[in-house]
Amino acid sequence: MSEAKGLVEELTEGEVSRRTPFSRAVYGDLVQFSDFVIVTAASVVVAYLYHHYILVIDTDVQRFAAAGIVGATGLTALLRRDGYYEFEALLSSSRSMRAVIARWALIVLGLIAFGYALKVSEHFSRFWLFAWTGVVTVALVTARILAAALLRRAVREDGVFSRRIAIVGANEIGARFAGHAANPEKAISIVGVFSAGPEEATFTGLPPVGDLRALERAARAGEIDDIVIAMPKLSKEGMTSLVNRLSALPVSLAICPSAHWLDHTGGDVVRIGGAPLLTLYRRPLEGWGGVLKTAEDYLVGVPAFLILSPLILLIALAIKLEGKGPVLFKQQRHGFNHKVFKIYKFRTMVVQEDGDMIAQARAKDPRVTRLGAILRRYSLDELPQIFNVLKGDMSLVGPRPHALAHNHQYALTIENYSGRHKVKPGMTGWAQVNGYRGETSEKELMAERVRFDLEYIDNWSLWFDIKIMALTFAAVLFPKNAY
Repeated sequence: MSEAKGLVEELTEGEVSRRTPFSRAVYGDLVQFSDFVIVTAASVVVAYLYHHYILVIDTDVQRFAAAGIVGATGLTALLRRDGYYEFEALLSSSRSMRAVIARWALIVLGLIAFGYALKVSEHFSRFWLFAWTGVVTVALVTARILAAALLRRAVREDGVFSRRIAIVGANEIGARFAGHAANPEKAISIVGVFSAGPEEATFTGLPPVGDLRALERAARAGEIDDIVIAMPKLSKEGMTSLVNRLSALPVSLAICPSAHWLDHTGGDVVRIGGAPLLTLYRRPLEGWGGVLKTAEDYLVGVPAFLILSPLILLIALAIKLEGKGPVLFKQQRHGFNHKVFKIYKFRTMVVQEDGDMIAQARAKDPRVTRLGAILRRYSLDELPQIFNVLKGDMSLVGPRPHALAHNHQYALTIENYSGRHKVKPGMTGWAQVNGYRGETSEKELMAERVRFDLEYIDNWSLWFDIKIMALTFAAVLFPKNAY
């Protein structure tokens, strides 16, 4: 705050030169234009090289240019709609790459369907399509890595892409907002906190650096980009007067309404009937998410079942030969939206517990059979759950379901535990590949597992599922906490 106070004193003594940061929106537009050029140019270049150097024939590249323009328009429109030309999205090269690849694949599939529907696909060779798809994928990924690297480098430079925020309200809300907003890595800085009245001077947590007149001088001198009003107790008349006064300044103006608003930094601001609202939680897998998740379960689940069938039959035979008792263990568990379903596992114990009192398996548990110990160690006892996936009760990836008795117990003691049931349970999950599997006798361990499960639900993507499935293989080969 000493720098901000020095700024106010400097503005009080005399006028300073205006410093205009490079627009974040302009950078996003440049990246969008780059994507458009890459897709269109790649279509023409691949067609020219293929016909002139491989087939050694002349061709009219206009139709390939038209295909490129259509593909580029569709891709950039999707990325723009989903916010991947925004500043923070461009800063993360990994996030941008996943988005670009997924949407480019969707555009290519759409072009193929479009070509067949209009009976123009015969004018485009499959070699050109595959080559164009591959070249564009590599080029776009490379461009995103370079764009993110240039942006991160520019962010470190003083003033480039800077977003300078002034807070009106020397109170607890203003202090909390400053703590949430200030982020040098994203070129966001707090210019200072300004008092709108003498009653705020007693707040010692975040002392003001000036009054509204100092704020106006700073804004007119070009040293402020945004003003945030953090005064929830101000009367309607007082707020109207304050907004009218500040709206005359050449800056963006926003209101931080309450502390509860700041408690949910992961929400998005939306409009319903014209009224702005902060969404605290979004519906999981909405839109195409549910379709993609179901397609993933069957497109991966059916081949996995066919490949694993010999192993499943072999394990079933081994369990039968080991001794008396059923091959499968069945137990009621909560699924999507708390729906109760019957889960299938290979029997690994001498008991079949499914009641109000169920003891979790522990290290060297006498109930576990000799073969069961091996199956549990390498998670082979979970293989029959592929039937649950194909029945629609479970997904390949999701929060692991627990026995009804444990579910009721944890729901009473762990905050947001029931949020795990907003999606189907999975054969593997984000918590499991992070080491939270097996016994959860301590409340803290289960709370951590729940935290990972909720993180998965809030950040679900097709790439996230692929990552978890890949990590699952490593977890199976090098098991921990499994007994």
